Amino acid sequence: MELEVKTNVNSLEIEFYSILQKKLEDYTEKLLAVSHLPLVLTNADLKRLFQISDSTLNRLVKLGEFPPCWYGIRGHYFRDDVLEWMRKSDSDDYCEQLRILRSL
Repeated sequence: MELEVKTNVNSLEIEFYSILQKKLEDYTEKLLAVSHLPLVLTNADLKRLFQISDSTLNRLVKLGEFPPCWYGIRGHYFRDDVLEWMRKSDSDDYCEQLRILRSL
């Protein structure tokens, strides 16, 4: 019985470390992808990054909480501002704002 318990614990540890390693690899891959983004993101960059259409990007920008244009240049956004917005954004709040925007 004791041997069986140890075997189960060992298999759980192996499974846990395997999952943890996969998560760390995914996170590292995302960090590397972010570090390769240009300093200033264009609308095309944002559409590719978020995998959204022109119309959805336009709605996103009009919601008001999206970062302002970089130095007032339309369609250009400072990368760090966009990444910060992504970190603090709430997807439920975004969906609710889109619903309201569509109803106008």
